[in-house]
Formats: sequence, structure tokens, C-alpha cells
Amino acid sequence: MLLLVCLSFTTMVLFCLAMEKHREQVFSIEMSGLLPRFFRPMAWLLLTLTAYTSVVLYGWSIGPALFFGALTAALLPLILLLTYQARLIPIFAVILPVVAITSFILAK
Repeated sequence: MLLLVCLSFTTMVLFCLAMEKHREQVFSIEMSGLLPRFFRPMAWLLLTLTAYTSVVLYGWSIGPALFFGALTAALLPLILLLTYQARLIPIFAVILPVVAITSFILAK
């Protein structure tokens, strides 16, 4: 479940960075060019990967429900970080998936 929440958090961060308003909140520098155009497709790809991972780990009976629960659990910290400490979001977006994948590998 930790893996799903961390991947969902990173997915939602990518969706936030695809929007100019939130991108300005998170980064103090102006981002132009090709990089912002890749945020939305990467977010959709990671969202699909997270849903697939949920179904593979937990099966079709409970996997989709856990996937949507993980999305919900990931959105609350993201909303709070966007509101109060937006500059910390990229740090969490990189660290959380590494921690989750490491814990998943060590659990096996």
C-alpha cells in the first residue's frame, strides 16, 4: 500500500506541475520550452502504471479500490503542501517513490 500511495503522490505532483498556476507556486523560476509539455503525459503514464501495479499486487477484486484509496490518501498531503509549503513538493515527489520501491524490494 505504501508503494501505491507514493506513486500516486508523484502522479498527482506531475498533474499539478502540468498546470501553470501550480508550477509557479512550486518553482520560483519561469519554466518554458518542452519540459512542461511532458508533465501531463508522464502523469498519465505513471497513473496507468500505478493502477496496473495495484491490480497485479492485490488482484481485480480489491486492487481498484486500493488504487482509488491510495489516490485519496496521496492527495491530502499534496493539497496541504501546496497550500503551506509548496517549495517542498519536488523533494517529496522524488524521495517518496525511492523509499517505497526500496521498502517493496526489502519486503520480498
